[in-house]
Amino acid sequence: MQGQTAVLTVESGKKMVPVKLLILGTQNTGKTALCVRFITKRFIGEYDHKKEVTYRCRRVVDQEIVDLEILDTAPKDTSLASLESSIRWADGFLLLYSITQRLSFLEVPQFKKLIDQTKQSLVVPTVLVANKTDMEIGREVTTEEGQKLAKDLRCGFRELSVAEAVLAVETAVMQLIRLVLDQQRPLLPDRRSYMLSVRHALTRKLIRSKTMQW
Repeated sequence: MQGQTAVLTVESGKKMVPVKLLILGTQNTGKTALCVRFITKRFIGEYDHKKEVTYRCRRVVDQEIVDLEILDTAPKDTSLASLESSIRWADGFLLLYSITQRLSFLEVPQFKKLIDQTKQSLVVPTVLVANKTDMEIGREVTTEEGQKLAKDLRCGFRELSVAEAVLAVETAVMQLIRLVLDQQRPLLPDRRSYMLSVRHALTRKLIRSKTMQW
């Protein structure tokens, strides 16, 4: 159900939380390369897919088992209605641009505007990723410009090279997963019960403390 978290159970008896991420950006920014790099650790430089592709894997994040889906769109051949449908499906968003393509940077605010309009939420887990730092000689977008845009759009920010830094890719995606989990945790029964227990314990302690003072 849209906007809610379904908690699945794996054979080990541990609960598994589904997290759906959508990666958006113009052509040739490295969206597919980033997805494949995160899933397989391998880097493949050239892709030519004309359809959206969904990648799936499982990760353990802060002791929670995450059933992860990453949707890689093909914006050139994607209608607005289809893109809006994908945005409604997703829990979090990676906005990707290339530091060597200023046009890809200038398109980012339009993607974020569409996300905000479609999700209609004050807080949408989003990370802005600047790719291709290994091509510094062709840089058209400064790090400071990326940082400012991320601040303006209320996004996390990472500047990296999908080609050279598998750890940086892992860090960027995991950052987004944690943002999604932080937003979803109040909906998880176990987490809610735990927080209520802590709150009640603190309240009892405060009452006892005031009683002893008097």
